Amino acid sequence: MLVDLIRPPNPTSIDDLLDEPLGLLYLAASLRDAKIDVRVTDLAGETDWDIKKADIYGIQLFTPTAHIGSRIAKHIKAKYPEAVTVAGGPHVSACKVSGFDTCICGEGDYAFPGFVMFFQRGHKCFPRYESMPIDELDFLPFPARDLVDMMSYHRKVDGHRCFGIIGSRGCHHKCTFCDRSLFGNVVRYRSIKNIVAELKQVIDTYGVRHFEFFDDMFPGSKARAQEFYSETKGMGLSFRCNARADSSDIEYYSLLKASGCSMIYFGIESGVQEMLNLMKKGTTVGKNLLAIKAAQDAGLKVGGYFILGFPGETRQTIEKTMEFIEKSGIDQAQFYMFIPLPGSEVYKNLDKYGAKLLTTDYSEYYHVAGEDGHGGRVIETPWLSADDMQEEMQRVRKFLRERGSKGGMQDYYKGKLKYKEVEK
Repeated sequence: MLVDLIRPPNPTSIDDLLDEPLGLLYLAASLRDAKIDVRVTDLAGETDWDIKKADIYGIQLFTPTAHIGSRIAKHIKAKYPEAVTVAGGPHVSACKVSGFDTCICGEGDYAFPGFVMFFQRGHKCFPRYESMPIDELDFLPFPARDLVDMMSYHRKVDGHRCFGIIGSRGCHHKCTFCDRSLFGNVVRYRSIKNIVAELKQVIDTYGVRHFEFFDDMFPGSKARAQEFYSETKGMGLSFRCNARADSSDIEYYSLLKASGCSMIYFGIESGVQEMLNLMKKGTTVGKNLLAIKAAQDAGLKVGGYFILGFPGETRQTIEKTMEFIEKSGIDQAQFYMFIPLPGSEVYKNLDKYGAKLLTTDYSEYYHVAGEDGHGGRVIETPWLSADDMQEEMQRVRKFLRERGSKGGMQDYYKGKLKYKEVEK
């Protein structure tokens, strides 16, 4: 029995081939461990779908591509009527979908192979399967990177092609804009030794020493940072990672720098305390400023993720956030249009937040797209109309182009959004 795992294309993505489909590669490795034949079909950037015959198709759904995933399932059924279509991914875990033979909600590493073996024995499909979070992540096999052309993707660290790594799953924070339906509210960490073993496998197989950690918070604690430094000493790594701006401990950031970290990205979201409170970020503008300074003092470039248009946002709060960027001296800033993702607190409580939903067409649920970096028109609020939000996003883009960015940027920022590097 052959399983084909499919990533649908995302036409709104600024670079649809930025990253390898890491989640599907994890799933493929678990299927192979269960002695199930598996193929990965990455349709990123494709308009003509070359989907070959298989017995079961697993289709990954993110909210902005859910409609395309449904069309792919319909296409498969027309071409291969006996095939079984299975939907999975964040969108499926957050809300119900139709047009598939079955859905697997939550982490599929064990649930999907279990479903395939269940089906092989002649049992019928149930409409929906719920899986529990996986506690022991070290038991999972490393991603089956050999099933795709890893060098065909575009993300870079320090100007070199980098590979994605996931060292943890879940987040225990309560940000109201975030959907935690897939990985849940409890952080589960891989051991540092397990992560390093994967890094070594990549280096041995591909000769790549540049990495992007996609964890919400890597490495997670000062103790883990110390262990990571000890375990990777002499490996010649170069990497980027994400973190909350909770720590102003320069020793912590110095450990990351000594391990090969060149840039750290903080989820800043806004330069206005009232907005952070509405988002339930659990931090302060002052703490964010201290964390940026500490990381820079340790020799790291610092980037920040920012949200535009969250309910309560005004033209004045956007102006104050731009002032925060100037005051902080942050090296890079990435702005995303607020989208109330299914599963998030805001989506579940639109009236409470004063947001009016303009569409349930999920093809509009994208944060940034096009050469002007606009976002989808999904909500309006008493403070900003949908047109106001688009206008403000263009004002922010102009500000960021004129300000310039320090440190290595992805090619699409320089190419499509016309951002400029002002310092290496």
